[in-house]
Amino acid sequence: MASSNPRYRAVYGLVVVPSFVVAVLMAALYLVVMPLVPMVGHYYFSQQAQTYATYQVPLLIHIGAGAVALVLGPINLIGALRRTPGRRHRTIGKFYAVAVSVAATGAIFMSFHAYPGTIANGQIIVTSGFFLLGVAWLVTLGLAVRAIAVKHDIAAHRFWIIANFSLTFVAVVLRAETAVILATGTFETLYPFLPWTSGVPNLIIAMVLARKLNRQRARRTRRPRQPSLTNQNP
Repeated sequence: MASSNPRYRAVYGLVVVPSFVVAVLMAALYLVVMPLVPMVGHYYFSQQAQTYATYQVPLLIHIGAGAVALVLGPINLIGALRRTPGRRHRTIGKFYAVAVSVAATGAIFMSFHAYPGTIANGQIIVTSGFFLLGVAWLVTLGLAVRAIAVKHDIAAHRFWIIANFSLTFVAVVLRAETAVILATGTFETLYPFLPWTSGVPNLIIAMVLARKLNRQRARRTRRPRQPSLTNQNP
């Protein structure tokens, strides 16, 4: 059982709790607090207040769908690691796929209106980063769905959906990095690089872990079963 492995428990704690916390906080901030108290927008990311006001609908769609994906992703991944995926896994997976599709589309649109900071070529750096994140988010989802729905390849599906969730988890890492550059007074110069510094390492680490997990599962499947003592002849 995966749940008895300390390494899995550590991963759950590092992934599940932050995912739920960020999902709840961002949904509450953008979908409840800011609409009810607009002046909050002048204090939270004030540089983008006008942009957020102009593109409020696609922003809220992106945030709402992203929050759903951030909650459903860990639930399905943990369930799949603990036991053989069943009907509930497939149902949650469908909702997750829809949420990612919507959130990624919103991310691609909003990438053209991302904050460029105060550095030279900041708009190119930040837009290309968020744009490619959105595209990779959709591509890895498509590969995961194709692997299971068309090829019925569980290992490939597992690989690509873990890679995909690593891009969903960028929402957590990016906000942690934002807190760091705010605390160090480097927000204006480093913010345009955040989609790169949060997305690329996430994806690389996830693909390495997914490949390792698939190898472990493959070795376990190939391992010959020991004959039961109760079935042996005296």
